[in-house]
Amino acid sequence: MKCATMKLLLPALLLVFVSACGVNAAETALLKAKIVDVAGKPVAGVKLFMYKTLNVRMPADFISPPSDNGGRVQATLPAGTYWAVARLKKDDTFGPLMPGDRHSGEPLEIEVSVGKESLADFVVADIQEISQKKRSSTPDVMKVNGRVLNKDGLPLTNVYVFAHRTKDVLYLPDFISAWTDETGTYSLYLPAGAKYFLGSATQFPPESKLSGVRELDAERGKLDIAMDLELTLK
Repeated sequence: MKCATMKLLLPALLLVFVSACGVNAAETALLKAKIVDVAGKPVAGVKLFMYKTLNVRMPADFISPPSDNGGRVQATLPAGTYWAVARLKKDDTFGPLMPGDRHSGEPLEIEVSVGKESLADFVVADIQEISQKKRSSTPDVMKVNGRVLNKDGLPLTNVYVFAHRTKDVLYLPDFISAWTDETGTYSLYLPAGAKYFLGSATQFPPESKLSGVRELDAERGKLDIAMDLELTLK
């Protein structure tokens, strides 16, 4: 009796499975992307992290396979609007970026539609390349340099300093230094004539709200300012 019941149930279950798959397939769309570095060369091993909201600090809703040697990657997604970032990490974790990891910067809004191929391009860079890219080329620039120290006054390695025009950072800071070396030294080049909030962090991107942020008024005519920052490690 049990076997007979199972024979009747199996076709019904199979029909439900096929119907569900058919609905999902009908609602999916294809995203194709090309990943390059700041020199325009394709980058392999990069994954796309897709979010249904602009809050890309939370776990991603979808993660693509890694890009191939030509920097090409594609993902099949439910149709809709997403915010995407491209990340290349040295390890297999999905946590904050560390020295040597690469990131595409601000999230890119992408709409994928059923029956259409959506195309997107991403440029990934490490934090030092981003800091160089964000450096202003105007002559009225002020250099801010100093050291990042712990609460005992000792220099911190693999820390970066950022400057932002508001105290809270929504995603990426406006200006970023390179990672500090064993001396804890950093340098930032900021357009003069504006007010900034300076902070330091060990993970990239930084948290949206950080303690220990210092205010800096980059007055015109000042070419060089020394400022040491203290970072309390968790």
